[in-house]
Amino acid sequence: MPPKHHVATALPVLHPKKRTLVRMLALLVAVVATVAFVPSQRAAAVPVSERTATWIATTSRRVALELRDARHLPEAERRDVAERQIDELAGLIAYLLEADVDELRDAWTSASVQRKIALFSALSQVGVPYRLNADAPFIALDCSALTRFAWAQAGVTIERGSAQQYERGTRVSRDTAQVGDLIWYPGHIMMSLGVPGLIVHARSGERAVEVHRIDSTRMSWMRWVSPID
Repeated sequence: MPPKHHVATALPVLHPKKRTLVRMLALLVAVVATVAFVPSQRAAAVPVSERTATWIATTSRRVALELRDARHLPEAERRDVAERQIDELAGLIAYLLEADVDELRDAWTSASVQRKIALFSALSQVGVPYRLNADAPFIALDCSALTRFAWAQAGVTIERGSAQQYERGTRVSRDTAQVGDLIWYPGHIMMSLGVPGLIVHARSGERAVEVHRIDSTRMSWMRWVSPID
């Protein structure tokens, strides 16, 4: 009686070239799967919900008003005004921009009251729509209207127009720029959050006043100025 034939259970032997191709395909699948599960880096301009933008704006407005009301207090006491709200704002914005929260808080804490008022006045406009040539705080703004409004709340009058604000400012370096200093390139002006590359601005297009991280490759051709001596 002839022997029974067994059903093969092993995979067929592949030609060496085919084995190499299979390994390459497996590696490609593994790489794609890995990338799919790695959190993507945030874009420089982080879209935030309307609720988050409203919280930033209303809290910043409250801080700016409290700082203005406390101008009669000694400097040492004024530095403690709205401390908790400032810490909370720094924490949220550092998270949104993937920045060092301690560095941001230190920059805000060490800033003069005048610079703080300018900063939080600018942040009080987060979410306000951009409109070309608009100068209506809480309704619509362009870039230079935002910076002019913010510094006006701190008692400093600067002109409209990004080029004019740059020309009238005192030149400072990127590394020495402080809270409230202005960052300019032809056609646009922004306000520094006190940490290199972190800004608040009114950006053109279908956007609103926002916090933003400047790409490091772009910072080399931007210019920094201070509206005050």
